[in-house]
Amino acid sequence: MMMNYKNKTGIFCSLLAVMLMTVFNACKKYENPAQIYEEYGDDMNGKTARKVLIININGAVGADVKAINPTNMAALIKNGKFSFNELKDAVSSDAGSIASMLTGVSSSKHKIVNNSYIPVNNNDNDDHAPVTNYPSIFSRMLDVKPEFKTVTITPDEALDKYLIHADHSILAQNDALVKDSAVNVLKDNDARVIMVDFRSVKAAGSKDGFSPEVPSYKAAIETVDGYIGEMMTALKSRKNYASEDWLVIVTTNRGGDELNSKQGFIICYNSNLKSQGISKEGFNTMNFKGTAVTAVINGDNNFYNAGTNKDFTVQLQAKFNKNVYWPGFLSKSTDVKGHTTTGWTMIFNGGNWETQIGGKNYNGSTVSLSSGSVNINDQKWHTLTLTVKTVGGVRTAATYTDGNLMVSKDISGVKDLTTTEPFKIGYRNQDNSGTDLDFYAADLQYFNVGLDADVVKANIALKDIAKHPNYANLIGYWPLDEGGGSVINNLAPTGYNFILRGSGVWQGLGNDIPVSRTPQNITDGTLSIVATGPDVTALTFYWLRVPVKSTWSLDGVPWISNFEIEYIK
Repeated sequence: MMMNYKNKTGIFCSLLAVMLMTVFNACKKYENPAQIYEEYGDDMNGKTARKVLIININGAVGADVKAINPTNMAALIKNGKFSFNELKDAVSSDAGSIASMLTGVSSSKHKIVNNSYIPVNNNDNDDHAPVTNYPSIFSRMLDVKPEFKTVTITPDEALDKYLIHADHSILAQNDALVKDSAVNVLKDNDARVIMVDFRSVKAAGSKDGFSPEVPSYKAAIETVDGYIGEMMTALKSRKNYASEDWLVIVTTNRGGDELNSKQGFIICYNSNLKSQGISKEGFNTMNFKGTAVTAVINGDNNFYNAGTNKDFTVQLQAKFNKNVYWPGFLSKSTDVKGHTTTGWTMIFNGGNWETQIGGKNYNGSTVSLSSGSVNINDQKWHTLTLTVKTVGGVRTAATYTDGNLMVSKDISGVKDLTTTEPFKIGYRNQDNSGTDLDFYAADLQYFNVGLDADVVKANIALKDIAKHPNYANLIGYWPLDEGGGSVINNLAPTGYNFILRGSGVWQGLGNDIPVSRTPQNITDGTLSIVATGPDVTALTFYWLRVPVKSTWSLDGVPWISNFEIEYIK
């Protein structure tokens, strides 16, 4: 998933727009245009060649690197943009997280899980669904810029095999030999991309613990930092260094290890950059747009299946950006065909909204709950609530808009709401309508109890979900404020995460927020940037001016482009 950014320069007229996944409209001071990649000559800045050095420190936790503040990384920060809160991927394995970094897409797309580096189909609904191939940055480079030579250096045999498309791959026995090889390569090799992979930090942390207070782990970080110092000395001693323009990316595929995954870090160094931390500012949510940008929970063990007798409440803060007719936008159901469905679907219908509820395999009646004349197509946030509750043998469904009861109906004739379809945010087909759906979502809540009308009314603007009177019944709470990555995290005491699908855009909305959120003190024009692993590929392509095709569906964002005024003279 990605985080868009505000483009301040506007100095180039030849731009290539890129479609991306992982999500922004609204507040103009947080305008986030599509990603762009410039195509211009190699003589900008008086330099003849842009080059990239990628240094991966497997297992280094962002907060620990910040606390230790190792000498050479601290020196890079003096001319770098950096974050110690890089989002971790949904898959915590070495292969999965490294693949995210080197393909430019999250694990929900590349589906690489184990050290075979072979994509695995994890579609619970279709074991035979095709798996799209997302090549590594080195494979892409070979395809579109074969004249740009690449080098990889790693002590990991599986990764070395995965990076077979590099022009020159070096498999070293340990980190010390990785460093020696890197120093030799940096002295005079003409490669445009050099990737160096260190593993000793993860090994030390996995053995003794990931904490700056653990001597062996801290020493491992400081040792690798010393290797970085040697590599930077070799880089700056290159015969042609004065005619080269280097971007040095120091990062980690994942903080911690497979059993204890943590947020990582990223440092982007260039001699012309000013020191600046990057961070998420304000509210950053997903733009669910069209039919392909969705988020789903697969394999929930019937956690969110209402069956024949389960009470529940689902509530969503939503803002619709476009007036469309009849798309489902939140559901635990099959598609709606002629007002017939299994499960429940919230539907946007030209300014209003309604809910369709139907029994399993159409066994029993289908009930439509309309919102009446209440207009939610006003580009404002609204609280939409559905409750299902059985009292005295009568099962009743009710819908509320902004806490006000819209309609309540007996749905006892709906026999069974169980469906194998996933709990889904985003487009749900209703008779092929409303395919240009466009909305933002926030603070999705799911209770395993049917809330009373007064409870719904009293808590639509609740800022602290833990203070909800039915917090003990909360089995899903998704703020949808990650700002990047492919995971929408569940912050309830129990339940599951949503995984994003499609090429969506994380949108920085600043203080354009629903009533359930608290405004932040944000300076006008402040950039909101959320660093993720896939950014490494996007940053590399951007720096080398490699034309990126929309069909690649990258999730990574080349956010360093926001600072062009510093390095393009």
